[in-house]
This record gives sequence, structure tokens and C-alpha cells, in this order.
Amino acid sequence: MRLIFYIFVFSQLFNLLDVLAEKIKKEPSYKIKWERIDKKKSNNLKKIIWKSYNGDESYFEDKYLKNQEKNSDRNIFNDKKGKNKFINQQKKKQKVLEIQPHIPLNNFLNSGDFIFSSNLVSAFSGGAGGGTGHQNYGLKFHYGLSDYSLFTLYLSETDDPLYNLIRGELIPNNWASIALAYKNQIFESENFKNSLSFSSSLEYWVVSSGNGNKRSIYNEIDNSVGLDRYEKFIYSFSLPFTSQLTNQVEISIVPGITFIPDILGDKNIGKNFYGNNYFLASGINFDIATNVQLIGSYSYIFGPGHNSFDENLNFHRHPIYSYGFNWDVNPIIGIEGKITNGYGSTPSTSLLTIPSDNKPLYYLGGKYNPLLIDTQFVPLKEENELLLFGGLTVNNALFPERGVNQINLNYDEKGNLFAFYGYSLSNIFQLELTTGSFNDANLINKKKSSLQSVYLNENTFSYRFGGKLLIFSPQKNDSFWMTFRTSLGRNEGENHQGYLFSELINTFKINNWLAFNISPKYFSSAVESFGGLGVSSYINLLDNLQLIPEINTSFAKGSDFNSGLAFRYRYSPEASVDLYYSNAAGIQDIGQLLEDKEHRFGIKLNFLY
Repeated sequence: MRLIFYIFVFSQLFNLLDVLAEKIKKEPSYKIKWERIDKKKSNNLKKIIWKSYNGDESYFEDKYLKNQEKNSDRNIFNDKKGKNKFINQQKKKQKVLEIQPHIPLNNFLNSGDFIFSSNLVSAFSGGAGGGTGHQNYGLKFHYGLSDYSLFTLYLSETDDPLYNLIRGELIPNNWASIALAYKNQIFESENFKNSLSFSSSLEYWVVSSGNGNKRSIYNEIDNSVGLDRYEKFIYSFSLPFTSQLTNQVEISIVPGITFIPDILGDKNIGKNFYGNNYFLASGINFDIATNVQLIGSYSYIFGPGHNSFDENLNFHRHPIYSYGFNWDVNPIIGIEGKITNGYGSTPSTSLLTIPSDNKPLYYLGGKYNPLLIDTQFVPLKEENELLLFGGLTVNNALFPERGVNQINLNYDEKGNLFAFYGYSLSNIFQLELTTGSFNDANLINKKKSSLQSVYLNENTFSYRFGGKLLIFSPQKNDSFWMTFRTSLGRNEGENHQGYLFSELINTFKINNWLAFNISPKYFSSAVESFGGLGVSSYINLLDNLQLIPEINTSFAKGSDFNSGLAFRYRYSPEASVDLYYSNAAGIQDIGQLLEDKEHRFGIKLNFLY
């Protein structure tokens, strides 16, 4: 829940930074200086040489371009070396800053520039605790102190129980970290292909184990239960060396050391924690396109400490690997995906494996650079503006332009209550946060009773976050809208189970008054996984009145089929109300694919600001 609070706060910060970024971009970097000219002074007209150009306009274009290139180089760069250094520096500003938190690269931001990023590291299953995975969430803020020094703030938390049973029991576990990191370039070769930097981090790490019913893993002297909580300062140092082999290939060698205690508490028999570790990491970056990069790394642990422990609480050393990609969708939005066995999300903890095992994990991350130029769209036609308020049980592919907030509030006669908040970080990406609870669900398909008891029972409150990535749009000369949307989250209450929900949303404009929507969907959880399909239409009855019929079906044993009908009335340019009648279990993610025994009336309020 704490991470959701962080995300909401950061989304509001994004809003503020967007305004600031727009102001910075609009302010000219120069000022016009007016001077009075003495009319008595000669204008040296005798020095002007007049020539006939015979109607050839290219004469002036060639002269202008040559003079511009000559004068700009003369004014900005003292020599060719200075020009090459500038070009090389600008290329590095667009590259990835780190492969793993413990493998920083010799790339930097311009002085005063900043980037936000978030990431999720998870196992492919929930282990002994069940669920869709064993997650570690992270947030990062990079800030350019100068053109060759970088400050980074890391926030990270995981509160899933240990991946494996310990002594036959499921043990609660929590890691929470706040890290400050600093990187500074100390050497660069004359051809700018080799560089060396110094990087360090100082981290505040809170580690806890056990609870009122379970014994902590750090208690080795008796069988008493209870929570053990420890607050430690840990730190790391590294010397990243980078070499540009070709225009597409860059390799890195990073020796370093992490300082972590090898004993926690006073209930130990010998060492009961990781300890200090020397390491040597290698990395490779391969540019397969101007905006797509393949990345890989391998880190060898020398000790004397360890970076992993098993279900018997025996500590081990395992190499840490990663391989994946970076994709800059546009200048301000980037996506990263990889496979790794490094579980931590800070420089000192990213050498650690998942608590109580060593498993392959998946890493999903995104970055946001608000100071660069966004994808440009032609304005949305007025007849399509009602689509910006979204759908109900079937979403559409549109969302508001960059910098616009979106809020939806939903309530139905059975007691379902949901709230949605979205913020458009870019014209092609919207960040989402949803909270709420199901009530009085009575599924028609008894084979889905396990889903109802876990995700739709009355004593759970769910929170979810995710995003929508726009792939195609008529506003950038495509024939239709296509958006990939995904969300994940979990329950608070009787259980802490979560699920992943994804959909590929396609919206087609048939004519001035009709739009058609088709959305393949996929639900994944530890209880059950299945696909589905949603289809809907948007029929403009008046300029501010819309009819929305929707149907959904699931592709599973004993598949569900639900339908609904809604009227949307827009009473101001930024607000509308939906009145609907549906037998879907609810309008939030999983509820869209499940059929209830009874239809229900509901209302949904939509706001843009």
C-alpha cells in the first residue's frame, strides 16, 4: 500500500514537472539586445559586391548553409576535437544510465536534466505464498548535477513472504530501502571511446522477519515467535569502465564492493546475514536500432560474504546475470524488460537473489524524461471527444493528451465501489491507479467460485496500478487506434492475493456517429488464468449524448458471457456521467470477464482536468 501512495504522489509531481518542463522549453535561451545606430556612421556600402544570380535561388541557399556551418562551428567549437566531444556527449545523453543498479554506465544527463523511472522485479510464480509472483517494486530519480556527474535516488520495497517454506512454515518478510547514489566521470580518452567513472551509494535498509504467529529467521536460539525488525546503513563503491567498440557495441567492466552486515540481532548462532562482497561485473550494450538496445550483464561474486540463502538458511554465492532490451518508445517514454536473478533494486542489494532461493526473475521498467519533445498529434476531432472518457466493461484505446488528469468514480446498486485515477505522462502513455471493492457478487458459473472467494468477496479492498501505451492513432496518420493496457495489484483484507490483467484495445471510427471497439483480454493469477474478448460500440445520438452497448466473453471451461448498455451524457467539456445496466460482475478488470446471475444498475462519473 505504501508503494501505491508513492506512485500517487509521484504522479502529482509529474504534473508539476510537466508544467515546469513546458515553461523551460518555451523560454528562449537568448535575449534580443537592441542598439541605437548613429545615422552619420558609414554603412560601408562601398564594400558590397553586386552579382547577378540569373534567377538561381540555390545560389543563396548554398552560400547560406556554408556560412551557417562555418560560423556555427567557429562560434561554438574552438577546434574539431571540441566539436567531436560535443557530438559524442550528446549521444551519451540518450543512452541507458545503468544495466543493473550495481552496474552503472559512463553515460550522464545534461546539467539540470532529470529522469524518473519505475520498475518491478518478480518471480514467475508466487512460491510458497502463492499469487502471481514474488515482487520487489522500485522507483528511481536521476538528476544531472553537471554534464559529467549524476545523482540518483532509489526507493524500493518488497513485503511478500519468503519464497520457500522455512521449517515447514511460511515466514513473513519485508525489505524497504532508500538509497542515494553519486557517479562522476574521472577519465575519458582523446577519441572519447573509453571512459572511467567513480560511483558510490549510501542506503538505509529496513529488514524484518516474522510476526505475532511466526518465528523470525533471525531467531536461532529458541522457538519464540515475534517480529524482528532491523534498520541498517549499507553502502557500495564501484569503478565502471566503458569502451565503445563500434558505433553499435559498447562493453563495460565494473569492479566494486558492497558493504552489508553479516549478523542481524543478538539471537544468532554465528553469521546469519549476507556480509560484504567484492564483485566484478561485465556488461554489453548492442544498438539494433536508433531507439532499441539489447543489454546483458554477468557479475561474479568473490566474497567474503554471500548473496543468497536457501530454505535451510544456508548461505551461498551465485553469479548474477541479466539479459534483455531497452526501447525508447518516444523521446520521453522508455520501456525496459529483462530476465535476471538479481532481486534487489538498489546498488548495494541488486547482487542479492530472491530471499530463500536463486530463481530466474523478470524485470519490467519504464522511464520518463519530461524535458524532451513528445510525440506530436493533430488535434482530436470534436466528434471523438466523448471517447476520451473511456469505456465501462470494455475499454477503448483513447486517453487524454499529455498533462491531463482523468478521474472516474463508479457505484452500482449491488454495492460495487471503484475509483480510477489516470495521468497522461505523454501523448502515447497514461499512468493508471485503481482502487475499490466488489460487493454481493453471485457468479452464474460455479466453476469460478474460487475466483469469487479470493478476488470478489466482500471483505477485500483491492488496489491496482498500470498503464496504457498507444501504438497506433489516426492523430498520427494511422487508420485506427490501438493501445496495449496492463495492470497489476492485489487485495488488502482477508487475503493478499493479486493478479495480472492485460488487453490489446482496438478502436475503429466507422463514420461521424459510430465507433467500434474490440479488445482481446487476458487474466492471470495463481488461482486460474484465461483469456477473453470484449466488443462495444459508441453511437453518437447527439453532440453530448452517446449510447454504448457492450458484451464480454471468457475463453475458459464454462465460459462466461455478459452484456451491458450505457447512456453517456456530457454536461461540460471536461465532465460526463454514465448510466448503465449490466450483468458483468463489475467494471474493474476481472469483473469485466465474469457473469453475475443478476443485472445491476450503476452510475459512473467521469472528469478531465
